[in-house]
Amino acid sequence: MKRIQFDRYGEASEMYMGDYELPQLKSNEVKIKVRAAAINPLDWKQRKGALKLFMSNRFPKGIGNDFSGIVEAVGKEVNNVRIGDEVFGTMDVKHPGAFAEALITPAGYISKKPSQISFSEASCLPIPCATAWAALFIKGNISKRSRVLINGCMGAVGAMAVQLARSKGAFVAGTCSENDMERAKDLGLNAVFNYADKNYWKNIKPFDLVFDTSGLMEPAIGFSMLNPKGKFVDINPTPKRMLRGLFSGKYRMTFATAGMSHLTEFADIAVKESLKAGIAKEIGFSEAIDIITKIEKGEKVKGRVVIRF
Repeated sequence: MKRIQFDRYGEASEMYMGDYELPQLKSNEVKIKVRAAAINPLDWKQRKGALKLFMSNRFPKGIGNDFSGIVEAVGKEVNNVRIGDEVFGTMDVKHPGAFAEALITPAGYISKKPSQISFSEASCLPIPCATAWAALFIKGNISKRSRVLINGCMGAVGAMAVQLARSKGAFVAGTCSENDMERAKDLGLNAVFNYADKNYWKNIKPFDLVFDTSGLMEPAIGFSMLNPKGKFVDINPTPKRMLRGLFSGKYRMTFATAGMSHLTEFADIAVKESLKAGIAKEIGFSEAIDIITKIEKGEKVKGRVVIRF
């Protein structure tokens, strides 16, 4: 089979389309014929070596995490899906490889795909929804009476956070660029602010949760927007940000892994609330390396990019 892979950590030029033989299926794993795979920033962070302490030492390594497809084989302990099921899910962070004709992943990292959503839409759910869920409901503990601010509301995680919080009835405000403000309103935000306006936050009623999806908000500013029991959730922690935050008592950090056990709930919400995946472009497998390279280098795309197989 073909997959996009790399032989050493480094820049985009390390990626190539190569032949690869899947390992023997373990008892808790599932083999999937890939139908769609969504591109995430995590993909090139892994290839650059940012997470190499958590990844295996073997090369070549695959690239890509979120996918949808059809189950081709199941391990003897797997009971949540059967051969022929349409599913969506993600890879173990230690073993990426969704940009491939087929893959193997633990059964706990997949869920059945609702028939009402496409393979492309389903592939856009796992990491953004899991990250948003962890921030909103595990760390933020929000409810329908909560006031929430999403900094970076038009990114993949931010857009899902807006929709998940609104699905629970929360008041949700968001920040984005001026060019994205009209699109942001379509997500159902109660208020939208231009993040270039440095004073937008000074006359706002305090929030119960400020969720910084971009890593660009100064924690001190985030803390100033909170009510006395409010929380600031960070998904891009650095030693400096963590040090500043931990002394405040309001700082929390989280990652997608904390919310990945809720894939079935994401599927239900995607159908009942019509979650918008925000797909900007669907591309063929042969185009993937070129498009990933362009996005990684800063090419602006107003929405998600999905590889179709």
